[in-house]
Amino acid sequence: MIDRMNPRPFDPVAALPPHTTVLEAGAGTGKTYTIAALTAQALARGQVTIERVMLVTFARAASYELRSRVHERLRNTATAIDATLAGIPPTDPDAVDADLCAGEADVLTARLARLRAALADFDRATIATTHEFCARLLDQLGILVDHDRFSSFLDDPDQLRAQVIDDGYLAWMSSGRPPLPLPGAQLIGEMSLSHPDLPLLDAPAGASPDAVSRVEFATNLRREFEARKRSSSVYGYHDMVQRVLMALTDPVTGELAARVLAARYDLVMVDEFQDTSPAQWQILEHAFHGRTRLVVIGDPRQAIYGFRGADLYAYLAATRRADDYFTLNRNYRSDAGVVQGITALFGQANLGTEAARVALGDMHAQHVEPRLAGASPKQAAVQIRAVEPQSMLTAPAGRKAIMADLVAEFDRLLNRAEVNDGEHWRHLQPSDIAVLVRRRATGQEIQRALIAAGIPAVFTGGEGVFASSAAQAWLVLLSALADPRPSVLLHLASTPLIGWSPRELADADEDQRTELVTGVRALQATMHDHGVAAVYEELSARYRLPPRLLAQPDGERMLTDLRHLAERLNSAERRHHLDLPALTAWLAQRIDQARTSQDDDSVRRLETERRAVSIMTIHKAKGLQFPVVALPDLADRYSGSRYDRGWTTSMLHVDGQLSIDLYTDMSSDREAIKQAEEQAEDLRLVYVAATRAQSRLIAWWANTKFNTSTSPLHRLLNADKDSALPPALNIAGGRHPDQWPLDRQVVDVVSVPRPSGIASVPRSADLVAGLAARKFHDHIDRDWTRTSYSGLTAGLHGESLPPGSVSPRDDELDLDGILADPGEVDGPVSPSALQPNGLAELPGGTQFGSLVHSVLEITDPASSSLDSDLLEASARMLRRWPVAQVPAQGLATGLASVLRAPLGDLTNGRSLTDLGAVNRLAELEFEMPLGRASRHRAVSDLAGLWADRALVPEDDPLVDYGAALAGSAAADRTLSGFLTGSIDAVLRVAPAGHAGAADSATAQFCLIDYKTNRIPVRPGDHLGPHSYTRRAMTDAMIGAHYPLQALIYSVALHRYLGQRLPGYSPAIHLGGVGYLFVRGMTDDPSAGDRLPGVFLWHPRPALVAAASSVLAGGDPRDSQ
Repeated sequence: MIDRMNPRPFDPVAALPPHTTVLEAGAGTGKTYTIAALTAQALARGQVTIERVMLVTFARAASYELRSRVHERLRNTATAIDATLAGIPPTDPDAVDADLCAGEADVLTARLARLRAALADFDRATIATTHEFCARLLDQLGILVDHDRFSSFLDDPDQLRAQVIDDGYLAWMSSGRPPLPLPGAQLIGEMSLSHPDLPLLDAPAGASPDAVSRVEFATNLRREFEARKRSSSVYGYHDMVQRVLMALTDPVTGELAARVLAARYDLVMVDEFQDTSPAQWQILEHAFHGRTRLVVIGDPRQAIYGFRGADLYAYLAATRRADDYFTLNRNYRSDAGVVQGITALFGQANLGTEAARVALGDMHAQHVEPRLAGASPKQAAVQIRAVEPQSMLTAPAGRKAIMADLVAEFDRLLNRAEVNDGEHWRHLQPSDIAVLVRRRATGQEIQRALIAAGIPAVFTGGEGVFASSAAQAWLVLLSALADPRPSVLLHLASTPLIGWSPRELADADEDQRTELVTGVRALQATMHDHGVAAVYEELSARYRLPPRLLAQPDGERMLTDLRHLAERLNSAERRHHLDLPALTAWLAQRIDQARTSQDDDSVRRLETERRAVSIMTIHKAKGLQFPVVALPDLADRYSGSRYDRGWTTSMLHVDGQLSIDLYTDMSSDREAIKQAEEQAEDLRLVYVAATRAQSRLIAWWANTKFNTSTSPLHRLLNADKDSALPPALNIAGGRHPDQWPLDRQVVDVVSVPRPSGIASVPRSADLVAGLAARKFHDHIDRDWTRTSYSGLTAGLHGESLPPGSVSPRDDELDLDGILADPGEVDGPVSPSALQPNGLAELPGGTQFGSLVHSVLEITDPASSSLDSDLLEASARMLRRWPVAQVPAQGLATGLASVLRAPLGDLTNGRSLTDLGAVNRLAELEFEMPLGRASRHRAVSDLAGLWADRALVPEDDPLVDYGAALAGSAAADRTLSGFLTGSIDAVLRVAPAGHAGAADSATAQFCLIDYKTNRIPVRPGDHLGPHSYTRRAMTDAMIGAHYPLQALIYSVALHRYLGQRLPGYSPAIHLGGVGYLFVRGMTDDPSAGDRLPGVFLWHPRPALVAAASSVLAGGDPRDSQ
């Protein structure tokens, strides 16, 4: 019988149960460590293989960290076992490694082999966010789920949702139904469409007609929202979840769907499970409970995302269904004093509701000795600072008093405290302190107060960069470059980018206005020739952005945002090939989206790298830790009437079901449930905030007229610790701080007078003594640049691309201008002997090259419906890359021939169709560092490698290229900075005779590059497969300097495999290079081994290694 109220401590060494297990993991107990350790143990013992592991977590950043941590764990455990087998066991292994390193040699050898196999195939593991997890399930269910796989994922449905709400409101108001105010209708629409899976509660008895009509209005919106998504062939996050759940609960096919998913995975672990939704738990329950190993890990005390639809009840439902229930109760984050103080503060308080009880539980600290000294004479690690407790303050006065005391306390700590960082004791730095707040406005006020007092501080919980004033300035600039009307130019002049003051705008004379127009015209030319990144650099120099902005208050913030946006715009311009109007529209759309949502990649960067106090919201701080944590606003909660705030909508539990309430009735039972659930989440916010502290926790309390009595900290301070916290909304009056029922041995309560103001207090002498300007002893490398193959060869084949710039595509060069001779035909092949694929007749240009690449990138060559897939992809990509006189059917037919054409010994006779997407890594982007500060190489050093016959033998088809490169203008170009590029595809090729997916340990990895170039033909001849002979393609390769590109890409692949493939050996794993001239390829069997359109090159591994050494600034002999 499982004791739900007293779960057993979890032993990570014990065998993982073969059924459903719940791990309740308190804050700081090492959830990610546990997941990684359990994964390593299961793999090493042969309980699972890597492709049958699925690890799911809540956020994208968390999934990246989890992937990294699991890979690191597998690598470290494998190293420990390997060392043990070599007679050098690890000196201080953890419990899991110690257990896996124990045993006979044959047992350890088998474990090591399993871990190495897992590392080799690590990319086959499923480590994903909850939404990525549902997307995988949709793919795996196939016809068992009602889902159109050709529909598009709608990452941000805000625009569509707003359209539906607006149109629905107009239709409602014109239908004669009870009128709805527009703000109320928008609230109803946002709530009901953002959570479409939650039921809508009926109006309470006796409600007015307009209240009764709200459910009908919301239902109409939901129906229309679904219809528009279906008609537009788009779907969102909620659709994925609901479609998977419907497939699993279907009365006819549900059981089969569950068996399909359960058969795919042997181990499923879900992290942050307290943040799951009821639908997500039902998916896990139907698919995996009782069928495979299912482990859910979470902390119900950290369930603080109710506003997103996360449901604590789903977690509790899992604990009731689980076969085993354990706890992780050793805190590796906080000192014993902090753990004891938090335990005393919460006592037996219920952090849930009466229907869903959550207790603090027992917790044990790993760090027994304090790691902070000099903070307080009493040495209590947890401190409550009560500001002027004998006075009743207004809320603004209380906030001001707390802010002043916070600044003074930080100044005292920074002058006196020392922290042990694990290696030695050192002075406490501002970066060791975090201020966690509930409201962004509070955080911004505290940041200003700290900076004014001379304490550096950054606020990381604010709006995204696209919601900043810098984004508006960039939008004005792009608009002015596109349409430089006088009114737009004056608007631009008033932005921080130009910096005219209102007085300067009013007094500007004709010369100043002319100078402004001249500057904008110069920026227009830069934009046209070099892109948005160059515009920012010229703008910075012309209008002195750094010195001008840094001299202004908050100028560091503005400069950081402007540069961040420049990088984002440059990335969008390059990635999506946007011209100026399209780039302006892209930015405008992102600014509009930022008003309602914020992506991970739009989070504002810190404006300074100086050691600074971190200020952030409590939600933002989840998962982080700091030596000192300050909580200034947990005794500040406004709980006025809901009628004061007009219309409200909310989520609450009715009969255990999370539902949506569209009504406001202070006297209803629903209101009591709402209040109880909000108060419970408030207490959990206190828990999350408090458990970020490693060595010192400080919270502030002030007795304000309205905001203190219902605040979570006040309720905790006034509760008797031998009973559950009263569920009442208001704890009347409260006690004086001297009477708070706290253990004063572990919680220090300090009454402080209200400060008269905030003053700047100088740091102690030992922190400021000896300050001097830093001297620059290094030198500036003026050869440093970021370039690519296209930049290195600019000007060699008729392009105007300047050195140092990066080109997105290089596959549409004019070979007629490069090659002097069409070349000889290989053997007696007449123009009509081979079946052309039709691509030769289609127009050219870089747009066509991008079109071909896009279609090939998104198509699985091994699909059983390849022809229809190519047609659909061609039609879709033609909308993105429109090219006149290119029919979708003609393009699809030609590319089908390309994919089915054999690739000779590059792939052991296989075609791309034989290999499939499972053995293809498309668009592998790379950034490689070049050279050393003390020694640079040049392109001529790469050319010199071709003269070494040990590297490039006489029979190499490209043996003559070295001389061509050495004699070109590129030879003198310095290799310093970074080299960037994108490999069209890397293929994993199994040995000959091997069927199915290739094994990375024995496979070769080769790279291919698609080229849409035409080959010169003789007068009267037409372009076709017969034109793409070996001689003609060799001449084309050398004339376009493609061998340099192939060598650079081979080096990138060589380095990538060296980092990602355990046991990598270039002689075994590094394959050849294939340049696929798609206009000449054919799947006509009569081509035999001539392979028209397929140029193959097998550079020796020694050549690739020598080139890698040259690019790194070394001697090619170093690679031997």
